[in-house]
Amino acid sequence: MGDSGIGMLLGQLSANLLWLWFIGAFVLGGVLAYGVLKAGRLRGSERAQLDRNTEARQRQEDPYKRPT
Repeated sequence: MGDSGIGMLLGQLSANLLWLWFIGAFVLGGVLAYGVLKAGRLRGSERAQLDRNTEARQRQEDPYKRPT
């Protein structure tokens, strides 16, 4: 990278730090994307339990609510 344009403009150390910054941003983006994809998924049993808990809580807060 010694004769590249960015190496001449910024100096070798700055160019290396810039590449490390880009790599770090890429890794962080991948980790965030993985977390977002995994956060919204529930198994069938987890979804059913969540629905039961929600209905029970709604009946507890409003006893006149008609069951659906």
